[in-house]
Amino acid sequence: MLELLKNNYEIIIMLVGILLIVMGLILFITGRYSNNENHVEGFGIKMDVKNPSLILIVFGVFLLVAPMTLNKKEPSVESRPGNLTQKVEETPSPLKKTEVDETPKSRAQPKSVAPKPEIKEHGERRSTPVKAPFLGTYQLVSYIENGMTIPVNGQLAIGNLQNGSYPFSAKYQVVDEWGNVLIFMYEGYFVKRQGQWFLKVNRSNDPDWVDLGEVATRFIFDRSSNSLGLRYFYDADVASVWQKIR
Repeated sequence: MLELLKNNYEIIIMLVGILLIVMGLILFITGRYSNNENHVEGFGIKMDVKNPSLILIVFGVFLLVAPMTLNKKEPSVESRPGNLTQKVEETPSPLKKTEVDETPKSRAQPKSVAPKPEIKEHGERRSTPVKAPFLGTYQLVSYIENGMTIPVNGQLAIGNLQNGSYPFSAKYQVVDEWGNVLIFMYEGYFVKRQGQWFLKVNRSNDPDWVDLGEVATRFIFDRSSNSLGLRYFYDADVASVWQKIR
């Protein structure tokens, strides 16, 4: 109740002022028609000097006007620019700062966890190239040149993948018509591009050898028998079959 009176004290003062004005008007009207001789006439209006109606009316008008003048002269705290309530609302609370500061720390914790060794192991296994089944050493089984079978002994060795190709070295032993054993050495590589195999001879001790570059080759490896079939055209149509020995 006291808080209500404090908040509405201006209205109460105005109501008291209105009440005093009404009482003063009532006393003024009743005193005007009385036979009292204590009258003062001014501007055609007779007023009783002893009648308190004039005082009540003046005091009531003062009470009615005073709260309105005070409201105009003293603006409320809420209407003042840059008031304290706005500053308090705009000032960031320490709780928000702690929340902002703690959030990166909580997010940064998973970064400090050491990576699992299993991931590295899987990565190393994937990076290890798969060994081709045709790598190894072969013994020549048959050698056909331009449709004719030639009695030739030979060995072939195919190495691991190097720079996208498989190096090889081949050795042939041929007996000429005078019974002399001739040995010819060839070194080069096999390479597969877009599903097609190619053969390239880099060097040889054959006096008739000519570097023809990469030659298209039929490269067929049979896992069931560990045999390798080669066919290419290198100054002649050559078809050979090799048996893997190790």
